[in-house]
Amino acid sequence: MDKALRLLIVDDSRDDAELMLHTLNQNGYETKYQVVDTLEAMRAALETEEWDIIFSDHAMPHFSAPEALAVAKELHPELPFIILSGEIDLNLAVSLMKGGAQDYIQKREMARIVPAIERELREVEACRQRRRMETALLASEIRYRRLFETAKDGILILDADTGKITDANPSLMEMLGCSSDELIGKKLWKTDIFADTFASKRAFNELEKKGYIRYDDMSLKTREGQQIDVEFISNVYPVDDMKVIQCNMRNITDRKRAEGQVKILDTYLEARAAELEAANSQLEAFNYTVSHDLRAPLTNINGYCQLLMELCRNILEPRFMGYLQEINNGVLRMNRLIDSLLNLSLVSRAELHREKVNLSQTAKAVAAELKLMEPQRKVTFKIADDVMVYGDVSLLQVVMENLFGNAWKYTSKRDLAHIEFGVTDHGGTRACYVRDNGAGFDMTNAEKLFNVFQRLDDTGEFEGFGIGLATVKRIIQSHGGWIIGEGEAGKGATFYFTLDDQLQYETINIEKKGEVIMAQT
Repeated sequence: MDKALRLLIVDDSRDDAELMLHTLNQNGYETKYQVVDTLEAMRAALETEEWDIIFSDHAMPHFSAPEALAVAKELHPELPFIILSGEIDLNLAVSLMKGGAQDYIQKREMARIVPAIERELREVEACRQRRRMETALLASEIRYRRLFETAKDGILILDADTGKITDANPSLMEMLGCSSDELIGKKLWKTDIFADTFASKRAFNELEKKGYIRYDDMSLKTREGQQIDVEFISNVYPVDDMKVIQCNMRNITDRKRAEGQVKILDTYLEARAAELEAANSQLEAFNYTVSHDLRAPLTNINGYCQLLMELCRNILEPRFMGYLQEINNGVLRMNRLIDSLLNLSLVSRAELHREKVNLSQTAKAVAAELKLMEPQRKVTFKIADDVMVYGDVSLLQVVMENLFGNAWKYTSKRDLAHIEFGVTDHGGTRACYVRDNGAGFDMTNAEKLFNVFQRLDDTGEFEGFGIGLATVKRIIQSHGGWIIGEGEAGKGATFYFTLDDQLQYETINIEKKGEVIMAQT
């Protein structure tokens, strides 16, 4: 394939130009050329076209080689300029070469043209490569310098042979509170920035051997003598014909202080958690013991009351029989309270045995028991089918008994009560719910719902001890879930609950097919 060559010929002889072009064509060059013989024509050619090389005769009627060289160096100083002439004064040739011409060839030596062109083109390409490399190197140095100057970590640059500091970035000087003059030119271990000078010398020796060192916690000393903690990373790398060391230092003083505070807080919280756990265990043991030990005297009181009412039915006045009945009722109420306390205590101490539980079946069973207790009441139950969860079947039975029992109790004043169980989205989470159209409650007091012995009904209209919902909350929390109550006074209440994040609620046909209607007409 022919080699392309853009050639500007400065000559007044067309025959000489054609001879040169013929020589180039024979040597595989496809030339694009222009012949000029005046200053104006040469200037116009250089300003409007791009050329690979210039050949110029030394003397022409209206132009000369010195003038052509001057124009070439003015407009394109990198363009090779070769003098091609029949005869030329040797001193003039030397002068032109000193002025920037690359070669001098006599026209009778046409064989030298091709080697000269190839040599000059290689030199031009080499110059271009050097310029590109220099440009790339300069850009790289600018980028490095920008990173070096703006890095938040402190950076030191050292001569690997002497250990002397050659550069330091602003972050390091700010960290240490010193100027570059106090660091640059000094050996690393003589700067007084290391709290342990001997350790810094030892680290430098280790770095020389290994080429890399890292310390997760090293102490430095500021100009004012304050100690700071840093992460220290250093490595050796070559630059030109020498080796340099770069040391990166990240201030971790605040982080270490925060970690220390966190450890102190963790220790305190662990101690407090242990104290609370011990206190809860003692409280539960006390609750269980007291509740259990109260049963015996209450049983005696109840027995004697029953005996007195039986034996003295015809002796005592109705007024005194009423007193005995009040005592007996109080004993029965106390027994129910003890049962509730025992349940609460047992729930807190119970170990979970998880399995797949059909809450729908549990809800239906509880509803059936409630209907048997008060068959005269008109209550409609709506229970979704096949609500499946994973949990402790016995404890979840307690949850459903308490939630349905609550709904049953607080709908007792309704001519037609409605109690519903199902699954819904609540705050982006799938949750079970128990809903009723009973007395409801004021949401301003909702935070008291699950506290032990806290009851929102202070009128005495509905019986209870304020333990049932507290028991439910403990069971739900032991399963890793949550429970909340929502309601409106006079319009009913809804309790939403989940168990844990791994629960799978499988609700099948929760529409008309999933409704169980139980009503007393």
